[in-house]
Amino acid sequence: MSQPLPRPTLRGNHRVWQVVEAEGELAALGRLKTGRTRPGVHRFDPRCFANEEDVLIELALLGMRRIAPVYRLVGADDELRVHGYIEGQPLSAIRPPGTALTGSELGQLVDLFGKLATIRPSAFALVHRCPPVLRPRSSRQFLQTLIRFTRRRVYAVHRPLMRDLFTALRIGPTVLSATGPLAREAAKLSDRPFCLLHGDLHRDNLIVAESDGMLWTIDWELALIGDPLYDLATHLHLMRYPPGQEHALLLRWARTMDAALPGSAAGLARDLPRYLAYKRVQSVFTDVIRQAYLVQATPPAQLAEQLPRTVEVVHGVMRKASRMLGLGRVPSPRSIEAAYAAWYVNAPPTPSVAAVDQARTAATRPGGP
Repeated sequence: MSQPLPRPTLRGNHRVWQVVEAEGELAALGRLKTGRTRPGVHRFDPRCFANEEDVLIELALLGMRRIAPVYRLVGADDELRVHGYIEGQPLSAIRPPGTALTGSELGQLVDLFGKLATIRPSAFALVHRCPPVLRPRSSRQFLQTLIRFTRRRVYAVHRPLMRDLFTALRIGPTVLSATGPLAREAAKLSDRPFCLLHGDLHRDNLIVAESDGMLWTIDWELALIGDPLYDLATHLHLMRYPPGQEHALLLRWARTMDAALPGSAAGLARDLPRYLAYKRVQSVFTDVIRQAYLVQATPPAQLAEQLPRTVEVVHGVMRKASRMLGLGRVPSPRSIEAAYAAWYVNAPPTPSVAAVDQARTAATRPGGP
């Protein structure tokens, strides 16, 4: 007698997913994912859509392939929307960060970017939740909006709690200010037409399907309408391609995007470094905060094990962003450890379980936003 398939719990940054077997008249659907929102989670990225299901449904209507189907299950009292479960492995399990993809995998990713480029903002007008008056109209405004979000919704929100930690690490809002170095670079961007962006396209969000080995794209929580070059920068920041393959991707991306959405690769060589600079700075604030919650929740007996892991993460992201942060010399690993040790002693009461769980899950990702 065959053993029943396991029912794993999958922990994302924003939701916890339970994988269940469809039963009865739904048995033909196979395994399904049911999600519940994590209460009290911290937001480090802006949102254009209220939930992932709206994005997936619209994509399916537009003919997008290799995305999870969404099913509406109507019960006695309400309606539940569940995802089809993609049987397979994350690309990260097969090709970890820093390793090369196959030619087929690279081609599928370039094709995905090209398909997104054909999806204009008007196609998502019914589910786009941002008030039209607040939506950026140019690439310059788009990056300025991202910078402002990080300044107001990430740094400013956490500063009252983590003021001493930010001071010890010598990071502050100057780099994020309206007249700071990132904003000055944003003002130089070339304009590109907007389209749909995945917003979080990395190896953990690409599933190698058991059925045919093709890549399926999951986790559309951070989908945006905006500059396609931002999606490319986020992808490169998170994927950690070998240098030679990154160059090959850029060449294929430019050709594909210009064909799918003329003008979308304009200013690529000049503007990609500007978006990458923002992503590196964003990672500093994001990872400093996430690691603070992890350290704060660590039992005393495990602190000696956690601190070196925290130091490795924080030192790495600060080193990559040091020029834009204006640090001159990045704080040493010893000083970073001392800053977090002091935070551990002086921090307010332990944060909610949800906040710690979210930080712990996010900390396993390679420099994720």
